[in-house]
Amino acid sequence: MKQTGLKFLSVLLSLALLFSLVVPAAAADLATPFEDSRFYHQGDYSIHYRVIEPEGESKGNILCLHGFMYSGESFAPMAQLLSEAGYTCVLVDLPNFGYSTRENAGTELIEREALVEGLMEELAPGEGWILAGQSMGGGVALNIACEKPEAVQALLLYAPAPVNGLPDGVRGLLTSDFMGGMLSFMIKIAVQMSCLVRLMMYMATMDWTYSQAYNLPTLTDPLTVEGTGLGMMYMVTTARPTDYEALAGLEMPILLARGDRDMVVSGAMSEAMDAALASAEKVTVEGAGHMLNETHAELLSEQALAFLAQHLG
Repeated sequence: MKQTGLKFLSVLLSLALLFSLVVPAAAADLATPFEDSRFYHQGDYSIHYRVIEPEGESKGNILCLHGFMYSGESFAPMAQLLSEAGYTCVLVDLPNFGYSTRENAGTELIEREALVEGLMEELAPGEGWILAGQSMGGGVALNIACEKPEAVQALLLYAPAPVNGLPDGVRGLLTSDFMGGMLSFMIKIAVQMSCLVRLMMYMATMDWTYSQAYNLPTLTDPLTVEGTGLGMMYMVTTARPTDYEALAGLEMPILLARGDRDMVVSGAMSEAMDAALASAEKVTVEGAGHMLNETHAELLSEQALAFLAQHLG
């Protein structure tokens, strides 16, 4: 039985090596992905971000944190509308995504929350921030709000996903070179299959028209960055778990929006989050899926602006 398992793993590894050689994949440009790209450096990390400035005086700073497999660009539609209304919006690529550092065995690990907090302090020392987070980014935003409530004026959460800790026994396996290589191999193949990517987009958005018109390189280009697969495994195994008891103590204004067709965040996860954030203003967007911050950017921006005007003036 053990020999069969080893043979199977050997075949998978051989296939991964073979396809990585015969299937072309253009590497994304880490140096200048956008004309206005900026990088924040802390320890071994280089965190990519963009700033969308308002034309006049800024009403406040909104830091946008994306979901799993995506980048700060997922908040670009909302950021454009919010900046037109007078807010400075910062689109951040969390570690292992977008054009930020990919973690590996040689990285002296720093928690995502600490990196984001460092960026906030560098950009606006001593000032309060509005944190906008979708899915995974919502979980990161909540952790920051619990740790540094004095730095967070308000939370805008879109289908926030809690983080659950993993048993120590599986961490070594998930962060092995084999697992990282296999995931990188699968991503490399998948991003070249536009039909598959659009199908996954549909499952995330529940909007076929939007998925068909989506500019795929916005999603797929960052996934071609070397080390993405292994970096994701490091993130999964080291991410700070959600502390529901701490969430219950948050006092800043919280807007929590979800789509009624979300296929990613389970009902049980939503119920646990709702119970912990009992005082949050909750909104359900009809017809929206998990990526409602993209598909319903105009509606959500209007809601956010009204919410901020009511609570922050």
